[in-house]
Amino acid sequence: MAAWGGTTWRDTFSSVPVNESVVAEIVPPEEALAVFGSDDRATVEPLRPRPLGATVGVWRVTVSGTSAVLKLLRLGAGSNVNWAASPEPGHPRWWRRELFALQDDFLDVLRPELRPPVLLHAADRPDGSLALWLEDLGRPATWTIEALARVAGLLGVAQLRAVSRLPAALPRGFLRAYLEPRIPHLAEPFASQRETILSRLDALPQTLSHFDFHPANIFPAEQITAVIDWAYCGCGPVGADAGVLAADSLADEVIPADQAPRLVNAIWEAYRDGLADEALAHAAEEPSQNCGDREKKRAERCSKPWPIAPQAAEVRSDVHDSRFPFGSDPIGVKTGSGNTPYESRVEP
Repeated sequence: MAAWGGTTWRDTFSSVPVNESVVAEIVPPEEALAVFGSDDRATVEPLRPRPLGATVGVWRVTVSGTSAVLKLLRLGAGSNVNWAASPEPGHPRWWRRELFALQDDFLDVLRPELRPPVLLHAADRPDGSLALWLEDLGRPATWTIEALARVAGLLGVAQLRAVSRLPAALPRGFLRAYLEPRIPHLAEPFASQRETILSRLDALPQTLSHFDFHPANIFPAEQITAVIDWAYCGCGPVGADAGVLAADSLADEVIPADQAPRLVNAIWEAYRDGLADEALAHAAEEPSQNCGDREKKRAERCSKPWPIAPQAAEVRSDVHDSRFPFGSDPIGVKTGSGNTPYESRVEP
């Protein structure tokens, strides 16, 4: 369970009052003018409890009734070695990758099913930090199993297309980099089979992967679903993001643990339908079953054991024939739950 101070990501992170001197430091007047066209007094709501990786903090900033999200990055911001950012552009955790992803057009391969947030403004600050000003997508959704499955279907469609249009500039090796600092803590049988499993994953069809496809990073909408936090995006095996969606939904209690089999089956079948390619669907089974110690550890936190994915050939007879039987609202979830968006949770 992702937690801090005894609360989970499902709890609203309290809006701690930010005094004016701190506001001036967080929101430089020149950036406020660039984003809002005004240097009127700003109000600031913190959306992240502590630094992690390259993220110093995330705030909702409101000026004259208009809001935007400020994400401040700096190399070495977080102290957790498991998420240490890198200064090297080729590293899977390059600290400036999110800016690169938002400024480039390679994420467009995921449209019209998924899109990143709009980058309103970016600024390198004198202290070496990088300010990303993003559209405010509002509060996160209240998720159901059906809604998560629909997102998995959209993900499958988008990632199938990305397999054949994979951007050359994307880094590889995220899973290896993720596991490296955790090697001493890996459980058997994964510890002794780690390299064999990773090699098999590398041999699978690769697609544009988010690598943190957590429900809190997904903002459904009638027109197109937005996904935030592209800091770790890169080349990854088909099925990896679907596995994260299922595992994180259970680990952070988005869906109760006793619903795990139904959730995993629903996500997996919808993702397979989205792929709409039998060869890719069978290949995608691999990362969903072997998505690393993160998913294994998270699953063990649940009250009951659960499979990462069903066998690819065992598609239930009640799967819809249509790829998108979702009506005019392709997601069908209620927004405005009060949960804190923009990385409010804390990773182990």
